[in-house]
Amino acid sequence: MSKLHHVAIATTEFERYKKIFEQLGMTVERENGQIPTRQLWFYEGIQLKEVDDIQLGTNVDHIAIETNNIEETIKIALLNGCKMDTYRENWFVLPNGTKIELMK
Repeated sequence: MSKLHHVAIATTEFERYKKIFEQLGMTVERENGQIPTRQLWFYEGIQLKEVDDIQLGTNVDHIAIETNNIEETIKIALLNGCKMDTYRENWFVLPNGTKIELMK
């Protein structure tokens, strides 16, 4: 079984995005880092990543999927044309370039 774990959103407007999600009723789980590379996680599955610059189409940094079996999930992804992430063994990349992080 797999389910969505979280979606990470890259933003140059960290405080603005934090305020939006808080006003939507989300609760900050944790926050770390310093300007310009802060990160924040809400209990409800949204992660904010502060960046210096965003190019069109790159504001979703990655999607994290919770799975019972990371190895089997990777096998399935590779059989469907995905590639392994170069630097992290629990990540793969969809054919369109979207990064997927696998969580237990």
